[in-house]
Amino acid sequence: MKQYLEKLKERHRELNRKIDNRKAIGSQHDMPRLKRMRLHLKDQISALKRQIQPGSTIS
Repeated sequence: MKQYLEKLKERHRELNRKIDNRKAIGSQHDMPRLKRMRLHLKDQISALKRQIQPGSTIS
């Protein structure tokens, strides 16, 4: 389960980089879709962390 969590975190970081790059070049195309994907990954990461460590908060 921890390997899956690390994979999700890496995908989240990749999306952050894509979003930052698009902001830097002024391209707003696909931005809402990328942000929704990033939020979905964040939710998955949070849920998985709660399963691994019940009662922990997300940092």
